Amino acid sequence: MNYNKLTKKQSGLIFLMVYGFSFLLGLIIILGWKDKVEILWLMLFADIIMTIAIYFIGIILKNASLYDPYWSVVPIYIILIWLVVYGLSFDVYNIILLVLILIWGIRLTYNWWKNWHGFSTQDWRYDMLREKNTKLYPITNFFGIHMIPTLVVYIQMINVYRSLNSSLINLIVFVVGVLLCLFAPVIQFISDRQMFNFRLNNKGKLKVINTGLWRFSRHPNYFAELMFWVGIYVIYLSKSMKFDINIIYPILMILLFVFISIPMMENKIKNREGYEDYKSSVSVLFPFPQKKNWKTPR
Repeated sequence: MNYNKLTKKQSGLIFLMVYGFSFLLGLIIILGWKDKVEILWLMLFADIIMTIAIYFIGIILKNASLYDPYWSVVPIYIILIWLVVYGLSFDVYNIILLVLILIWGIRLTYNWWKNWHGFSTQDWRYDMLREKNTKLYPITNFFGIHMIPTLVVYIQMINVYRSLNSSLINLIVFVVGVLLCLFAPVIQFISDRQMFNFRLNNKGKLKVINTGLWRFSRHPNYFAELMFWVGIYVIYLSKSMKFDINIIYPILMILLFVFISIPMMENKIKNREGYEDYKSSVSVLFPFPQKKNWKTPR
């Protein structure tokens, strides 16, 4: 079967079937070993098995982008498992945390769907990795594209679990964390919308966006993503009120973006007209006023 010829809706149906199968597999693992294995280790094992299932099905479909929405969908799945299957408290603070994860995950998944064209295309980063070293691509695909993101997201969810399983100590710190988690998807939505409109208005033109939020950060969407997970840590901090190893988790997420995601994106656009001026005048991640008044080349 040639999956490249499927419509977007047909491809989306395959996505639902694959993810439904994978999440059902994870649920079977959880229910089967629930009373035998510690909750965090069992959820990690199920997460890895689900990722492996999607990896192999992606090979069959010849498209690694089957994994793309996993980043935004699996946190919703995990927190629901903890709340429903394990029966953690549905108190007001845990409900707020669930709502925050839902808002973030649904918005990010929606943005993926809006920009996805079906199995006829694959994320340009995956194509680039395959072109760089075809022989090593199966290993790069498994670890770099699938397993590392799964593990990085899962360790963020440890802070979610610790928060679900603890009593509130500091309401002010909790509110700060909630506000960070709420502002993050708003910033992502605005920046993604601005980028969508920019691409729509400049079809076929290799330009660098320098409007809206993109005037203050070269990657406002990445900044907001990191803001969300820092917000999750702040919520955890409101429950523990102590600095411990859990602070490493959002730091690892920051390192993933700073040393992998951002360099790959910047390498893609480095030859576009005006990029060097844009790079020298606009902050790479954290929003700052421009160093100089620079306009997008016409």
